[in-house]
Amino acid sequence: MAFFRKRINDNPAVTKSPVHRESRQEDVLPSGSVLQGPPPLVSVVIPVYNAMPFLTELLNSLEAQDLKPEEFEVIAVDDGSTDFGGEILDVYAKRNSNFIALHQENSGWPGKPRNVGIENARGEYVFFIDSDDRLGPQALRRMTSFALEHDVDVLVPKMVGLDGRRVQAKLFEKTILDVDYDFILRTLSPQKMIRRRLLNSHGIRFVEEKVRLEDGIAMVEAYSAARRISILGDYNYYEIRLRSDGQNISTQQIDPAGYVGSLTKIAETIATYTGPDLEVARKRIAGLFVRKGLRFYDGQRFLRYTAEQRAAWVSSHKSFLETFQLDNSAALFKPQEAKLVDAILAGDLEYLEQLAQNKMEAEKAPAVVSVENTAERICLVVDFPVSGPSPIGIHIRDRDTETVARGELAVDESGSRLTASFPRAAVLESISRLGNIFIEYQGVPAKRIRMGKSVASQEFSGLLVYATANGYMSIDARQAK
Repeated sequence: MAFFRKRINDNPAVTKSPVHRESRQEDVLPSGSVLQGPPPLVSVVIPVYNAMPFLTELLNSLEAQDLKPEEFEVIAVDDGSTDFGGEILDVYAKRNSNFIALHQENSGWPGKPRNVGIENARGEYVFFIDSDDRLGPQALRRMTSFALEHDVDVLVPKMVGLDGRRVQAKLFEKTILDVDYDFILRTLSPQKMIRRRLLNSHGIRFVEEKVRLEDGIAMVEAYSAARRISILGDYNYYEIRLRSDGQNISTQQIDPAGYVGSLTKIAETIATYTGPDLEVARKRIAGLFVRKGLRFYDGQRFLRYTAEQRAAWVSSHKSFLETFQLDNSAALFKPQEAKLVDAILAGDLEYLEQLAQNKMEAEKAPAVVSVENTAERICLVVDFPVSGPSPIGIHIRDRDTETVARGELAVDESGSRLTASFPRAAVLESISRLGNIFIEYQGVPAKRIRMGKSVASQEFSGLLVYATANGYMSIDARQAK
């Protein structure tokens, strides 16, 4: 039976309220806590497992906070680390009276150490951070000051990426005092500061089993219980890292059934919060599915799975779509999204594979197949994906000043090859040192042009056309000046 139908039958008077668990007494210090003195403003909770050498960067950034030490505590829970991270925690705890290190056997997932941190927290707020990230030196002071001044329940600090980690930059474009529920659902990661009373009174804890989206389950429960959610976009509060050793949980293999099981729990919380307006609930859950479900069909990612794994994803997602009655795809999804949803509901693996292949082809970088570098012009012949967008322009962009030299462009009858021509004088006038070549498209970001493998670098009177170390075509005008 579909979730909505069951919910109506079970409780026809569903109201706008979050999922509640067993309440907890907020002012009682949980047993096992070792810090004493007046409660701090914020308890920083860190699950730690084999995070060296990044762990020391985080702990150093916490020592460097300009918030008074008595106004924050650091609760680091070592989840059975084998890289001497536990010993490092003890060193920092010994030299900082507001740091404590707790040690436990490995649980295999961040949920349990985060919960242990909550149980030992005394602060007005609990801030969840990961052991391989770090904070700006003013982060805790600015966050607690804003939260207390504005009576915030959930505070989302601006994040920036480290070592190539991508973040949702648009989410942090500005500070927002009262964040819309639909908007905050775009971020399900745990790096939030949450009022401890809210966590305890609603019994919000992290799932401790080894499942994906366990942090999203807890975050959506917190959003649904909060009276005020705010985003702080005025400072680089949180620096989140992409680990080159592949130890970020987000880079590890995912079990489809477990992942979609977690997604179902999140959707149920959203539906319960939304209340009796089933159409609004469906739209919210459809948005969740676009962000957390359809991404698995994204070109190379889907084709990288085995045939068995692809079938498992389609089966699990089909069940999710049917449970939440998201079968009216035209009303709930954009056209391209609706195509994917309809194919999932139909179990059409062949069509999904073809869509993924088409997207891969469309995303290929255009490649130069011939270059002519003369006294008057630089002429190029470029192949581009026929299934991708049609080129509308071409330019060389100076790496330092971003000034551009525009070229003339013509696409041949095949629809997959173009010729371009740049006057040498215009190139030398616009490019002071080094320049990169881009093809422009309508409504799509410009793409850099790759140098075909069989195309050699060409130099004429000091103006060099060459391939970069990453295989892209560039211009070096330094010797021609």
